[in-house]
Amino acid sequence: MVLATTFGGLLMWAVHKVATGSLSESEYSAFGMFLRVLNLMSIPACGLQAVFARQAAVALDEEGRSRLSALVRGAVRLIFIFWAVCTLVVLVFHSQLQEVFKLSGLFLTLSAVIGLLILLRPIGVGILQGKQNFCWVGWSQIFDGAGRLLMVMLILFWLKGQSSGALTGVLFGLILCLGVCMWKTYDVWMKPGCKIDLWYWVKSLAPLTFGAGIPLFMISADALVVQAVFPAEKVNLYAAAGIVTQALVFFTFPITAVMFPKIARSAAQSEETSVLLLALAVTGGMAGCVVAGTFLFPTLPIRIMFAPDYLPAAELIPWFSLAMLPLTMSTVLINNLLARGNYKMVPWLWMVAGAYLVTLIFRHESFIQVIGMIGLFNTLMLGIVLFFSLRQK
Repeated sequence: MVLATTFGGLLMWAVHKVATGSLSESEYSAFGMFLRVLNLMSIPACGLQAVFARQAAVALDEEGRSRLSALVRGAVRLIFIFWAVCTLVVLVFHSQLQEVFKLSGLFLTLSAVIGLLILLRPIGVGILQGKQNFCWVGWSQIFDGAGRLLMVMLILFWLKGQSSGALTGVLFGLILCLGVCMWKTYDVWMKPGCKIDLWYWVKSLAPLTFGAGIPLFMISADALVVQAVFPAEKVNLYAAAGIVTQALVFFTFPITAVMFPKIARSAAQSEETSVLLLALAVTGGMAGCVVAGTFLFPTLPIRIMFAPDYLPAAELIPWFSLAMLPLTMSTVLINNLLARGNYKMVPWLWMVAGAYLVTLIFRHESFIQVIGMIGLFNTLMLGIVLFFSLRQK
C-alpha cells in the first residue's frame, strides 16, 4: 500500500509539474485550490469508505454478506439524492461562488460532476479495504493518478486548455478508479441483499463520516481562506508549500488503510492485536524522517516539483511540515478508535475544527500566522485523541 500510494503520489505530482508549466498564475491558483478543496469534498466519502470497510471486514457469514449488498444499493440511492441537493445549491449560488473564488462556470460544472464520483468511489474502495484486498486498493490509486496525468497532458499540452480542462483530467482518473472498484467488487453489489435497518446504518454512518473526515478538514480548510483573501501570486506559493507537506499526512493513509479492517475484525471477534502499535511506530518513523528532511533540504522538493519562480515557498515548508506532524499521528489514533466503534471523541474534535476555522477566517494577516494556527490546533487535536485512546479499555 505504501508503494502504491507513493507511485500514485508521483503521478499526482507530475500533474502539478505539467500544470505549472502550462497555466497562468491565476489559472493554476484556481486549479491548485480545487485540488485542496477536493479533500473537503471527500469528507462524506471518507466516512462512507470507513463504513463499508468496517461492514466488509465483519461480514463473516452469508447474512453479513447479504446485508453488505443491501447497504451498497441503499447507499448509492442516498448518494444521488444528496448530490442532487448539493448541485442545486451550487446552481443557485453560482454567481457568488464564481466571484469569491475567481472561478468560471465550466469549472463549477466539472466540479459538481467530480463531486458525484468522489461520493461513489469510497463504496468500492471501502469494500476492497474491508476484504483486505490491498492489491487492488493500490491499483485503483495508481489508475486514478495515471488517468489524471495522461488527460491533463493531452488537454494542456496538445489542446492548449486552461484550468477547466485540467479538471477533465481529474474526472478521467476518477472514472478509471471507479471502474476498477466496480469490477473487483462485482460479486458484492450484484448479490441479492436482505432487509436492513436503515436508521441503524445512518447512526453508524454519521460518526464514521464526521470522525474520518476530521483530518481531511484540518488539512484543507486553510486553502479556502487563502484563496479568498490573498492575491493569486501569493496563493501559488502557499499552494506549493501545502502540496509538498500534504504528503506527510497522506503517507499515513496506506498505513491506516491496512490497520482499519484488521482492528475492526479483531474487535468483532474479541481478539487482541498489536497492529496499532506497529502502525504508530511506522507512521512516527516515516513522518519524523520527512520533517527532518524538510529542515535539512527545504528547497529540494520545490526544485523537483515546481518551476524556479516557486523557490520562495521553500521557507514555509519546514514549519508547514512540523505543523502537520501532530495531525499525522492523530490520523492513526482516530482510525483506531473508529474501527473499534468508539465515537466519543468525535464531537470534541469537531469543536476544535470549528474553532480552527473561525480563527483562520479572522486571523489571516500572513502565511506564517496561518501555519502557526495549523500547528496549534493540530497539537490540540492530538492531545484530545491521546486522552480518549489512553482511556480505551
